Amino acid sequence: MQAEAASGIRWGRYAALAVAVGVVTIAVPPLIAPSDEPTQPVAAAQSPAGSPSADPTPSPSPAAAQSPSASPSASPSPGPAACVTGGASPRPACAVYTTALGSGWTAEGVGVKVVPAGLVPGTDIVALRVEPKEKTASVSLIASEPFTVPDGARLTLRIYGGRLHGTVARLALSPTTEFSHDRPATLNAPVDEWVSFTVPVADLLPGGGPIRRIDLEIATEAVPNAYRFFIDDVAFTTP
Repeated sequence: MQAEAASGIRWGRYAALAVAVGVVTIAVPPLIAPSDEPTQPVAAAQSPAGSPSADPTPSPSPAAAQSPSASPSASPSPGPAACVTGGASPRPACAVYTTALGSGWTAEGVGVKVVPAGLVPGTDIVALRVEPKEKTASVSLIASEPFTVPDGARLTLRIYGGRLHGTVARLALSPTTEFSHDRPATLNAPVDEWVSFTVPVADLLPGGGPIRRIDLEIATEAVPNAYRFFIDDVAFTTP
């Protein structure tokens, strides 16, 4: 009886242990539980509804959407104005020299002495006195800016010839401040006499265009020993 009791006790312990193990096995979940659903890739974070996506297609700004307005074409700059015939004006006068330099004009010389208001010997006439000092000699009248003259305009002037040999000079026009040797007209004034000259501008400046400078070069090859002479009544006129 004791043996059976002991055996029963041992069996009861085994049964209790088995129950306990079973309870523990049921109570502890597995460490890694496979999911029945297929694994999904990590979705990019999405902005809240109504907000633009992280990489929206850029839309042109209103300024960019509108085609640039065509810039106004540059208006051509006005050409040289005509010389002025009267009144005070900073522009070159058509009357270049009449007992004094006209507005907008200056006189300079190369190899000569220029006296803007020289007294003609034996008279009370004031004129532009030119005294040659070198074999290469010239006097120039230069405008403050280029100007134009009407078609058919003429350049008129008077020369009082130098003593002993008179004066022979080449008259030329230039559209710039540079000395011009193009198409000169040869003028000849006898000793101590006034001679008037009229030369068409078209002969001195073929093709027309603006005028900036009047040159009067002494022809030393014609008169080797040139002496003082006078210039007066220089003007651009129309018929």
